[in-house]
Amino acid sequence: MTDFKTYYGQYVSWFNNQLNAYPFPENPADLYDPIRYAFHAGGKRIRPALLAAIADSYGISRESSRFPAMAIEMIHLFSLIHDDIMDSDNLRHGKPAIHVKWDINTGILSGDALFTLAFQTIQKSDLSLRNTILPVFTQSVLHVCEGQSYDLSFERSDTVQIEDYLQMIELKTGCLLSGAAQIGALLGNAGEEEIRIIKAVILTTGRAFQIQDDLLELTSNPENMGKSLGSDLLEKKKTFLLLTAYSLCKKKERSLLDSMLTPDYISKHGISRIRDFFESLGAVKKTEEHIRQELDKAYHLAGKLADPQEKLIRSFTSFIMSRTK
Repeated sequence: MTDFKTYYGQYVSWFNNQLNAYPFPENPADLYDPIRYAFHAGGKRIRPALLAAIADSYGISRESSRFPAMAIEMIHLFSLIHDDIMDSDNLRHGKPAIHVKWDINTGILSGDALFTLAFQTIQKSDLSLRNTILPVFTQSVLHVCEGQSYDLSFERSDTVQIEDYLQMIELKTGCLLSGAAQIGALLGNAGEEEIRIIKAVILTTGRAFQIQDDLLELTSNPENMGKSLGSDLLEKKKTFLLLTAYSLCKKKERSLLDSMLTPDYISKHGISRIRDFFESLGAVKKTEEHIRQELDKAYHLAGKLADPQEKLIRSFTSFIMSRTK
């Protein structure tokens, strides 16, 4: 199957059943109940679906790719649990984050356990493939942590450049997506050049996806996003949009923008005035232009693949970028 949307529609319910059937111990309940909650709290399952779809394009069944796919999703959920704590986000998929529903210590510990379960799960993969996929998996996990470290350090820095931000989101977002894609190709015994191209395409798509996600936090609403809007602004996270806005500001405009990025201002006025200010600067337009540039690059790289992988990768890129609210 070469259309990702079609494959995804058939895959997600099956994959959720695999997660729901995971044999957790009953106790300690304070450790495993939050993990069950994370499994049931929603989520698009994009990463496991990408892994399975690429494996499928090489003739590998979803049953044969289920353990690596589950491990990838576990790492993603682990990162969200800890990110929500570090970023003080109270909502995840429109529901209370784990550290809110329970407490911070429970969130940290449950995230740690989920991290460990991910490594247990991927080791259930076919023995002949473990030595091939484990290095990609472990490197992807490390990159996620590196990206989060950069993200946190950027909050304390006034010298972050757009290039720094692009490197950070490639590590934090792109590498887990590309890791999933590479593992899917490895399961299908793809050649080195194919894997190199697939990695490059998905890294580029991942950058576009994250920049769009940051933009949507300003232009969407909590119901559509399923998370706390404005939290990135409160934390003064250096997003592509914010860095672009700063680059377009004159001295007085910079002072005005800084005065807007405060809890009191956002509590009183919301984020609509900040959004209007970004639009007046031209920052929103420049951000949208950069997203298009990343996507053009991704489609160009995908053209170097043979079918069915080219069509699948192109349809994946179109699918994940289709969210506009």
